[in-house]
Amino acid sequence: MMKKILNLILCVTFTLPLQAQIRQLADSVLRGSTDSVRISYNNILIQQMSEFLKADKSFTTSFDSVKSISTIKSSDGLIRFYQWAMPLMESNTFQIYGFMQVQDKKTKTLNVWQLTDINEDKYSVSEKILTPDNYYAAVYYSIIPLKSGKKTIYTLLGWRGNTPRTSLKVIDVLTFKNNKPVFGKKIFTSPPKMLPVLPANKCARIIFEYNANAVMSLKYYPNKKQIVFDHISPSKESLKGLEEFYGPDMSYDAFKWKKGKWNGIADIDIRNKNNTDGKKTAPIKDSELHK
Repeated sequence: MMKKILNLILCVTFTLPLQAQIRQLADSVLRGSTDSVRISYNNILIQQMSEFLKADKSFTTSFDSVKSISTIKSSDGLIRFYQWAMPLMESNTFQIYGFMQVQDKKTKTLNVWQLTDINEDKYSVSEKILTPDNYYAAVYYSIIPLKSGKKTIYTLLGWRGNTPRTSLKVIDVLTFKNNKPVFGKKIFTSPPKMLPVLPANKCARIIFEYNANAVMSLKYYPNKKQIVFDHISPSKESLKGLEEFYGPDMSYDAFKWKKGKWNGIADIDIRNKNNTDGKKTAPIKDSELHK
């Protein structure tokens, strides 16, 4: 019976224009009655997105009507991400899917890559250099293009659903080698104990894990070229290493861009207007990234 209902819905869906089809499929991925229904819709959504993104006009087409898919374009107008999180009811976790488009600055030709999660824990993946078909998935909400010599390095800030007990925020790095995307780059430094797991100089990306009910702020301030974030720590010293008990402790750290590297600064004073761009903005809540 479920299969017949699904087939009927799909027949109706495919009579709609492509973007409307995508909108309906994305909503079904988010709200399907069972995990198997959501997975079935998701497989079709991936196919439809791949077809849609082949068209050059898709790079400039508004995607605002598709609320279940997050889109973000770099400020230099060359990169666009399309990502969505599929919630699974049985495990109470999220799986992240997506695509990226890259427009050649000179020829204006468009390349499309499907993004596939490597699905490894943060300890094994922090030091790895990855590719689109095996990357550490996160829904990106900020793209930071900065120059290092003649090359542009894109730093990505994102949210990654983890377990019912913890959430993750990610600072990743995107570069290009032979016109192909590369995720991760060892351009971080930090003072001792600034980060809860690995020292920054060993990391190709920075991953923060904390209690799922907490809100961790991770934001870029362009006028100072700083990424400012909540310092997270356990509620008790005896709980060190148990990330489900980690959360903001009312202190703040930062990475400052200098000479092609993100240099860590511990315990900054965010009341000092020199540390921000002077704008009062609320922290981005995790719930806002996977509606």
